[in-house]
Amino acid sequence: MKKRIWNKVVSIFTAILLVVGLVPNTTITALAAETNIVYVGGVALTGSSGSITYATTNENGEVITEGATADNYNIKWDGSTLTLRNATIKTALEYSSGPPNSLIPGAAIGVLNQSGDANLTVTLEGDNTIDDVNIGIYVLAHSSTTGTANLTITGNGSLTTSGFQNGIRIQSNNGDATLSIQNAAVEATVTDWGDGIMIHSGESSNASLSVEGGSLTTDGNGNSGAGIRYSFGPSGSGSGTPSLTVSGNAIVKASGGDGGITSYSSPVTPSGTGIVFNNGTGTVYGNVTLQEDITINQGESLTIRDGASLNTGNNKVTVNGGTLNGEDKITGTVKYTPSITTASLPEGKVNEEYATSLSANGSEPITWNVTDGNLPTGLNLSTNGKITGIPTAPDNYVFTVTASNDVGSVSKELTITVKDVDPIYSIQNSGDISFADAIEGYTPEVKTIMITNDGNQPITLDQPSSTSFDVGTLSKTELNVGETAEFTVQPKNGLLAGSYDEDIKITGTNNGKSVSTKVNVKFNVKHNAIKVERKDPTCTEKGNIEYWYCEACRKYFQDEALTKELKQEETILPATGHNLTKVDEKKPTVDAAGNIEYWYCEVCNKYFSDEKAEHEITLEDTIIAKLPKFVSGANQEWTKGNKDGLTFKIDTDIKEFKKVLVDGKELKDTDYDIKSGSTILTLKPSFLDTLSAGKHKIRFEFNTGSVEAYFTVKDKENSSQTESANTGVQNKYGLWIVLLLVAAGGLAGFGILSKRRKNHK
Repeated sequence: MKKRIWNKVVSIFTAILLVVGLVPNTTITALAAETNIVYVGGVALTGSSGSITYATTNENGEVITEGATADNYNIKWDGSTLTLRNATIKTALEYSSGPPNSLIPGAAIGVLNQSGDANLTVTLEGDNTIDDVNIGIYVLAHSSTTGTANLTITGNGSLTTSGFQNGIRIQSNNGDATLSIQNAAVEATVTDWGDGIMIHSGESSNASLSVEGGSLTTDGNGNSGAGIRYSFGPSGSGSGTPSLTVSGNAIVKASGGDGGITSYSSPVTPSGTGIVFNNGTGTVYGNVTLQEDITINQGESLTIRDGASLNTGNNKVTVNGGTLNGEDKITGTVKYTPSITTASLPEGKVNEEYATSLSANGSEPITWNVTDGNLPTGLNLSTNGKITGIPTAPDNYVFTVTASNDVGSVSKELTITVKDVDPIYSIQNSGDISFADAIEGYTPEVKTIMITNDGNQPITLDQPSSTSFDVGTLSKTELNVGETAEFTVQPKNGLLAGSYDEDIKITGTNNGKSVSTKVNVKFNVKHNAIKVERKDPTCTEKGNIEYWYCEACRKYFQDEALTKELKQEETILPATGHNLTKVDEKKPTVDAAGNIEYWYCEVCNKYFSDEKAEHEITLEDTIIAKLPKFVSGANQEWTKGNKDGLTFKIDTDIKEFKKVLVDGKELKDTDYDIKSGSTILTLKPSFLDTLSAGKHKIRFEFNTGSVEAYFTVKDKENSSQTESANTGVQNKYGLWIVLLLVAAGGLAGFGILSKRRKNHK
C-alpha cells in the first residue's frame, strides 16, 4: 500500500518534471553523458563488452546483483545492450534531488543522457514483466540543444510493461525520438492515467515507431490516454513528423480513450507490410502472412485494402463479434465466433408440445447449453439448439444460453413464458376405411382403427358397434393425454351383393363431458357370377341366350356388369322341332350300295328309322352294302404238296365278312388267312392237303350276302383230270363205271321189293 502511494506521488512529481524537462532550463547544470549506465529496478548497472554486469530478480520484482553470474541471471548489461531473461521487475528508480533520480524517477528501466544521444537496446529472452511502477522503460535525451533518444527492443521473447503513467517513454528534448521493435512481442499499458507508449521529439523533429516482425500491443488509460502518442517541442503540442512503419508481417494494436494512435502534429499514416489496429480499426498494409492468430472482437474491424492481401498460414483469423472487410483477399482460415441472433422465444402451454430452435451466426459446428437458470420443467435444450418437450407448469422461466464453437462462445439471457390452458376434451381417429371390393362368398378382410386422445384431459372410451361390420374390442378404454387405443373392424360374413356405407361412432367421456369421432367404413360386395355362353336350340333340345348367373343370390343378368337382371325363363330358347324328309328304300347291287327306308332332318342333320323321329339312327345304319362279287380266284387248281395256298378276292368290305365254307363245312380261322383290300382270303396248304382230290365248292358269307365258286385239288401222281368247261364237273371214267353199277343195283333191288309187296298182298 505504501509502495502504491509512493508510486502515485512519484507519478505526479514525474509528470511535473517531464513538463519541466520539456522546457529548456538554463539553470540546470549539464552533466556528463552516462552512456554505459542503465538503471534497472532502481539499481545502476555499469558494464561494457569487456565487463558485463549480471543481476537476478526475485518474487517481489527486486533487482539483485549479488550472486548473479553468466549462468545465473535474469538481467545482463554489456554497456549497450540490456538482456532480459524471464525477468520480473516491480521496483523503480526513486526520486531524489539531482539526476538521474530527479529526471527519470519511477522508471523500472531508465537511460539518461544530459548532453547527447540516449540509446538503449533491449534483448528479450523468454517472458519478461515490468509492473507496479510509474514508467516501464524510459529513454531520455535531456539536452535542449543536442541528442536523440533511441530504444530498440529485439529478440524472440516477450515483454509486458505496465506503468501508472507510461508503459514505454522515449524522449528527446531537441532531436529525433525513435522506438524500434524487432521480432519481439511487446505489450505496453497504463494502469492509472497516461499513454501506453509516448514518443517525444524536439520541435520540427521526427518521432518514429517501427515494428519489424513480432507484435506491439499498447493501451492508454483514462479519457486523455492514448495507446501510442507522438508529441513535439517543449510544450508537446509543437510540430514535427510522426511515422509508424510495419514490416515483416508485424501486428500493432493501439487503443486508448484519447485514440489508439495520436499525434499533436500531423496525422499518423502507417506504412509498410503488416497489420495496424487503431483503437479497434484494423488495416492490412501490403501482402501479409500471419505469424500468430488474430481476433476481431466486438466493436473492432479489420479491412484488407485494395492491393493488399492476408495469408493466414498456419494461423487463423477469428471474428469474435467484430467486422471483417475484404475477406475475399484472405487465403487460409477464417473463423467466426458465435453470435446469437435469437431475439426472443415463443410462449408455451402446459401439456402441449413445445418446439423451437435457437439460431446463431458463426463457424459451424455450434453447440448450445444452458449456463444459468433453468428451462421450463419438461423442456430440454439439445446441443444443436433445439428446445423441445412438453412443459408441465406455468411460469416465466428466465435462463441463459451459451453458443460455443471451436474459437469462442457467447451467452444471452432468454425467457420462456409457459401459460396454463383450458381443459380440452378431444379424440381423433386414424381415418376412414375403404375395404377392397369383394365377391359374394368372400373371406372378410380385417383392418385396424386407432383412437388417440389429442386433448389435454384423460378420456374414457365406450365400446363402439356397427350394423354391417364386426367391431373388435377396444385395446384399452382409459386414455391419458396422447395415448392411443385400437380396435379391429371387418365386414360381417355373408353380406349379399351391394354397397355398404356406415359411420362407426366412437364416444369418450370425462366428468360429464362427452366427445366423439366417426369413422366412415365402406365395403362393396359384387355378385359371384359366371358367364353362360349362348347355346343354340336344336330340334329336340332347348337352347339359351348368353347370360350371367350369380350362384350366391341365384339371379340372372343380361350384361357382364350385372346391371340388367333377367328372369330365368327369359334366358331360354325353345326347341325348333324336326324338318323331316323321307328317303325310300333302295336295293343294293353288286356294283352299288343300297339303303333302307329312313327319314332325314335338315335342321339337326340327324337320321331316323320312323316318321315320328322317335328312333334315331346313324347314316351308316341307313346304308345297305353292295352285294359281294368275285374279283378273282374261281375255278383254280391246286396240286397237293404245293407250298402255296389258294387265294380268292371278293369285292366287298372285309368288315362285312362272316365265315367261309368248303363243301358246306365252315372252316376254322386257322385254315386260312384273310386281309383287307376288298376281302382277300387264302386257303392254307395245310388245309388243302386234307381235301380229297377232285372238285370242291367254296362259299363266302358276308353280312351283305354270299358268293360261291369251285376249285380242284389234284394228286401229285395223277394229273390227267380235266374239267367240264360248261358245268365245271370233272369227267373220270372210273367214276362213271361205279355210278352205273350202283344204278343197276338199285334197279334190281327195286324190282325185288316190288315183287315181295305183291306177294304179300
